[in-house]
Amino acid sequence: MKKFLYFFLSWVLFVSFNSTYAQTAHKIAIQFYAEATNIGAVSIYADTINEGEIYTIQPKTLPSSYSNAQALYDALVGSEFYFELGSLNQDINLYFVISDINLSAGTYSLGNTPLFFDVDFSVQDWNGNNLSEPFNLNTGKYAVIKLFKSAAFNNFVANTGINPSLAWAFAYATATGYDLSGIQTYDSTSSITALVSHFSKVVGSNHSSVTGVNYFRNTKIPTHFALRQNYPNPFNPTTNIQYDLSQKSYVELKVYNLLGENIATLVRGVKEAGTHIVSFKPGNISSGIYIYQLKTDKITLSRKMIFMK
Repeated sequence: MKKFLYFFLSWVLFVSFNSTYAQTAHKIAIQFYAEATNIGAVSIYADTINEGEIYTIQPKTLPSSYSNAQALYDALVGSEFYFELGSLNQDINLYFVISDINLSAGTYSLGNTPLFFDVDFSVQDWNGNNLSEPFNLNTGKYAVIKLFKSAAFNNFVANTGINPSLAWAFAYATATGYDLSGIQTYDSTSSITALVSHFSKVVGSNHSSVTGVNYFRNTKIPTHFALRQNYPNPFNPTTNIQYDLSQKSYVELKVYNLLGENIATLVRGVKEAGTHIVSFKPGNISSGIYIYQLKTDKITLSRKMIFMK
């Protein structure tokens, strides 16, 4: 009877969620290109994702004419990219063009500003017709670009002249300078994330080089323990879970089904005070509602998330 009750509640919550949020997850066909300042653009590869689906940039060997830019590309490998569900009103083709590559130095070259990211985004409809630039996402929705500070990324940044001890930020590059309207940066010790509300040309550098105010650096110690809502949610195949520790603590972060069975242990060990983000990619589990729980010696916090196949 108890198991039946859990199943019934799960079904009711799942149906309720879908009736509230049911909508078409539009398709995004992504075309990845590299473009140097002195030779033509080359195609790297293409793929297709849906809104709400996290896409990870894949390792590729660049054409021989671009071999000096391999480290630049490798710095992006493993980065994550996705559209929040409800961002689009139609299926689109998105051109992701890694731009302004200086093949002699193996870095980006845009004026005198050293960059860790330089991508021109342009958008077409599903029939190949160009859409307006900038291409605006639906109000309150974002596309998310998350770069992980891997060894390859850190080595590339070191070669650009960007000071890793200074604050970093993303910005839109325009004909007259840099614009931070409609773009937000979240910086942590392990990653740097951009939330963009429209698509044009996006760059990343030291914050002082792209002056603006839309910047959020996670260097301060949180004032309390917190477990944030996972994003994206609902998700497939991967979601991110953020938790805040106000002091160094032994931490367990686990995922449970609605029967109370532990299906994954994401964190177990001592963690420093600060903000932490963990990715969760479930194995062979069913669509439905799951509970993720943060437990320290001070507090236990739980939230719900929804996995949709």
